Amino acid sequence: MTSLRAALRDVRRGRDKSAFYRMAHLEVRAGMAQPGASPGAPTPFETALLALGQETGHLEEITRLLADYFAAEDRMVLRVLKHAAYPMVTGLAATVIAPIPLLFTGAGAGAYAGTVAAGLTLWTVAGGGLLLGVVGHYLQRPVFVLGRLLRSLVIAIEAGLSVGRAAVLAAEASGNADVHAWVMRQGPQRIARQPLAATFAGCPHVPRTALAAMEVADASGDYTGTLTKLADLLEG
Repeated sequence: MTSLRAALRDVRRGRDKSAFYRMAHLEVRAGMAQPGASPGAPTPFETALLALGQETGHLEEITRLLADYFAAEDRMVLRVLKHAAYPMVTGLAATVIAPIPLLFTGAGAGAYAGTVAAGLTLWTVAGGGLLLGVVGHYLQRPVFVLGRLLRSLVIAIEAGLSVGRAAVLAAEASGNADVHAWVMRQGPQRIARQPLAATFAGCPHVPRTALAAMEVADASGDYTGTLTKLADLLEG
């Protein structure tokens, strides 16, 4: 069972990681230390970017990019939590309202109070599972999948990864099995030699507007500016 407190801590992991990388950026910039272990399990996206920063000597820039990336991820989660609030509040209200008939039976107020207290305790102790389920459901909506994909592409390319490698990491960071499977089916060699728009042409959750932005980015080389504008539009 997952408590509500633990679930909230889990879904807001991006906030903690962003704060961690902000501090790591300042420490690396001051020449104080290398980043330690980030909060929670490191994602393949984090691991690849940190390894790149250490290999190229650009760790200062990488920690800044990761801080920005996880801050954007947390903003997206906050939007999702607003959607999740309705079913959660409805469930809590039902815990209080559903036992009301007990007040008009022989059970009386004591039974009603005991039932409500038991229900609220169960919510506190195990309601996190429902919260994680609702948040996970909303995060799989196309707009959120596309937002994560675009943000991951921007950060990976800005960090200095090749377009092909960025596409693979971003597909995994999108958190959507269909997007990840689509990219993996093409194989690393094909992805490495084709433009970004070709890799994602026909990909689930990547509409024509996103492909058009990728085509512009492929032609201009300005992946950061072009894709960030679309990601900002989605977040807004």
